[in-house]
Amino acid sequence: MRQLPPTHYFLIAMTFLAGIFLTIIPFPQWIIWARPQWIFALTCYWILTSPSQCGLVAAWTAGFLMDLITGTPLGQQAFVFVLLAYFLLKIYPVVAYSPIWQQASFIGLFCALNGLCQGMILGWTGHNTHILLHFISAMTTALIWPTMVSTLNRVRPKAFIR
Repeated sequence: MRQLPPTHYFLIAMTFLAGIFLTIIPFPQWIIWARPQWIFALTCYWILTSPSQCGLVAAWTAGFLMDLITGTPLGQQAFVFVLLAYFLLKIYPVVAYSPIWQQASFIGLFCALNGLCQGMILGWTGHNTHILLHFISAMTTALIWPTMVSTLNRVRPKAFIR
């Protein structure tokens, strides 16, 4: 495994910091369910562009940060992020080498599974949840995926990523 310079890890950390900022920005109540799943999308991006450096540990860390930010039971989002990251790593060649619109479809599917799992866990723990409204968030995440990928591809250093 090739070691990446600290600047690359700094870039990954800065993208997650931007994702956290975009996650906590207040939205109007009528559009709150359409908020993209920024942290999950960034986790998927870094897994697809750098699978040997950003894998299950990075997914667990991102999920744990989301648990802290959103106030969900600790470990809930971390568990779901790791589970979905594992499946994403298993089908990595299919997703990573697909055209961008197919990648957006895969990411939308994974975001829908993320919302479904989160809603099921919240329902099991006694919280009132609307599972179907999570699919709106998955659709908006799939719609922003091409823009996010093109922006991050311009920002990340080409020499450090396989």
